[in-house]
Amino acid sequence: MNEIAEIINGTLHSGIPVEITEYSIDSRSVVTPEHTLFFALTGNNHNGHDYIPTLYADGVRAFVISEFREEFKLLTEANLIVVENVLAALQQLAAHHRQQVNAEVIGITGSNGKTVVKEWLYQLLSKDFLIYRSPRSYNSQVGVPLSLLGIDARTEIAIIEAGISQKGEMKRLQQMIRPTVGIFTHLGDAHGENFASTQEKLAEKAQLFTSCSWVIGQSGEAMEYIKTQLPATVSCLLWGEDENAQIQVKTLNITGGHREVQITYNGTNFRLDIPFADIASFENCMNVVSTMLLKRYSPDTIYSRVQQLSAIAMRLEIKDGINNCTLVNDYYNSDPSSFQLALNILATQDSSKERVVILSDFMDTGKAGDDLYPSIAETLRQANISLFIGIGKHLCEHRHNFAVNSRFYEDTEHFLRQEDRENFKNQIILIKGARAFQFEYIAGFLQKQSHSTILEVDLDAMVYNLNHFRSLTDAHLAVMVKAFSYGSGSREIASLLQYHRVDYLMVAFADEGIELRAAGITIPIAVMNPEREAFDNMIMFNLEPEIYALDILEDFNQALKKHGIKRFPVHIKLNTGMNRSGFDEQDIPQLLEFFNTERSVYIRSMFSHLAGSDEAKHDEFTLGQIHLFERMTERIQAQFNYKIWRHILNSAGIERFPQYHFDMVRLGIGLHGISAANAQLQAVSSFKTYISSIRNVPEGQSIGYGRKSYTTRPSRIAVIPVGYADGLNRHLSNRIGNVFVKGKRVPIIGNICMDTCMIDITDTDAAIGDEVEIFGKHIPVTELAEQLGTIPYEVLTGISFRVKRVYYKE
Repeated sequence: MNEIAEIINGTLHSGIPVEITEYSIDSRSVVTPEHTLFFALTGNNHNGHDYIPTLYADGVRAFVISEFREEFKLLTEANLIVVENVLAALQQLAAHHRQQVNAEVIGITGSNGKTVVKEWLYQLLSKDFLIYRSPRSYNSQVGVPLSLLGIDARTEIAIIEAGISQKGEMKRLQQMIRPTVGIFTHLGDAHGENFASTQEKLAEKAQLFTSCSWVIGQSGEAMEYIKTQLPATVSCLLWGEDENAQIQVKTLNITGGHREVQITYNGTNFRLDIPFADIASFENCMNVVSTMLLKRYSPDTIYSRVQQLSAIAMRLEIKDGINNCTLVNDYYNSDPSSFQLALNILATQDSSKERVVILSDFMDTGKAGDDLYPSIAETLRQANISLFIGIGKHLCEHRHNFAVNSRFYEDTEHFLRQEDRENFKNQIILIKGARAFQFEYIAGFLQKQSHSTILEVDLDAMVYNLNHFRSLTDAHLAVMVKAFSYGSGSREIASLLQYHRVDYLMVAFADEGIELRAAGITIPIAVMNPEREAFDNMIMFNLEPEIYALDILEDFNQALKKHGIKRFPVHIKLNTGMNRSGFDEQDIPQLLEFFNTERSVYIRSMFSHLAGSDEAKHDEFTLGQIHLFERMTERIQAQFNYKIWRHILNSAGIERFPQYHFDMVRLGIGLHGISAANAQLQAVSSFKTYISSIRNVPEGQSIGYGRKSYTTRPSRIAVIPVGYADGLNRHLSNRIGNVFVKGKRVPIIGNICMDTCMIDITDTDAAIGDEVEIFGKHIPVTELAEQLGTIPYEVLTGISFRVKRVYYKE
């Protein structure tokens, strides 16, 4: 710690000795707290100093701060390095670290294409070199230092992105990165308002390359100007069609999503088959090919490897959408030139479908809105766009320029809350937005269905139940929101749980997790049934898989390597007697052997499932499961130098086995008011409908399909619009089941139909429009489950998605 304090010119308040191997600016992403140095950054909406007590409680013992608060004096074991500016200290430490490594550093800048070029370089060069690349799009004043601190002594090539939006930023990035090879990708309109001219912006970007031996880029005005800003020690390798290009490139053919080009370099001619036809991919590919030529790769090697290039998911993607729609996703950046390119791609899609554009404000273009947005509106008209949806304050202000049927939202959150997926059918939809708008979440908003039968969810009751279980334990709390949060609605319930600061959410499948991320859920989410096909999405949306077999673990680790992601959390599932899935005790040696070498995953938790924790007759078996779990987890933990959480208790277990809460417990059905210990919990869900019609039926008449029920007196028979397609179990037909109306229980008569059923209201004064409760505060869901010979889980999760969920709180 003394050395770090000296490097960043800080004053150290010493605590216990700490060996630092990890660096963090996010309190939620700390993996090994005992070896983490936390930088308490401050911003407009957050202050990292606020999280220091919590981090200290979690085991972090090293902090870089600019505010020495009175409460920090209580953190007696903490090492606190006080600096004037925490961000500057982070950058200073990164710059020092960069000077200590011997890796060749490739620095990439430009308005577009940085991430694609970085990832394609990795794809083409990683067979020959040990490569480190900045994760995702870590190219900012914060992202770059975190990227650099990840380079280790073994790295042969480090590929680092650098992005700027203001004057003076690149100098700080260059002092940290100090690349030996530079790549300039493209000059667009982004951030133009912060520079007096195009030349000024190019001069700013050129600063990255002042330490380079070589700079690669497309021949043209931009690179010619950049060359004037570089020292004489820097050489440029240019590609293009004009005479100034050392690498001459000519497009021969574009067909079937491929582009065939001819390359001439150093007297050698060869051809390439680029597996992408669009101009942006061509430019990105040529920057990568030029790098390979600089490294003296043979034409045959370049040809074979370029053919294997795969698309980068962060860029424009064309995917199948809902309701026979096609989505053109380009939510990575937004400027007028890239918007035009996206419209060009939109025009190549199925001409039989209407065109829809969902667009965010353009960010930092340097153009006045009064000039920019009318031109965008005209461009949309020329492109025959049927529907335009604008998101952002500037678009809202200029809505009068657009077609009358356009829709506008202040931000993405308002779009997600107010739009209905049923509005989009048989369309080609371009989703184009600046990164700040997080348009990747638009694809996850929920389908809303209109249906007169509702499931009413009492949020106050849910919070009451949550607090009851919280009062029983000091362990971390994970809450199950799988299966549409037991029928109650995943998005809304997850938002409530996030507000009340639960530690984890757990879903069954990745799709459920993606929908939660789309709804703005940021807390950790674990996926209980990870499917290989969903690995890429799980990584993109930061969803943590529960691993139950070695082959799944190996495949997920490979997926992480492909994305260049390290230290991704997983949850190891152990079989202690459920005999459904999980590692058996005899599998532990193979599991530990997997971790004998460096992996891209780390174990966040170990867990198991209890088979009968809700019934006392199974207690001996339950305790046997718990003791086996203890033995297995102790054996695994002994092989790791960081703390791995343990959890085995479900809702019933939390109540009945308080001595085995371990590090975390999993709350499921208890949240919805079901207690194994007869605790006075509150009913959360009420399944309700209303009377749609009433008929007077004489004595002796049959009611409904199959003629299973007859009236035994002159009767008033009401029809309610709920059937087995809504989740009303057909076994409740013919007076077995009851409903509650006008203060009384009345029987279901006749067979329950798909969309309706009949009830006998003869002994009530019920009228058309009166409310009918199927289960809720008057007919407990547990009672209904007993009638059906099942469990409340099945009843709750059986409520159809077409049933509208209504949420309320007092």
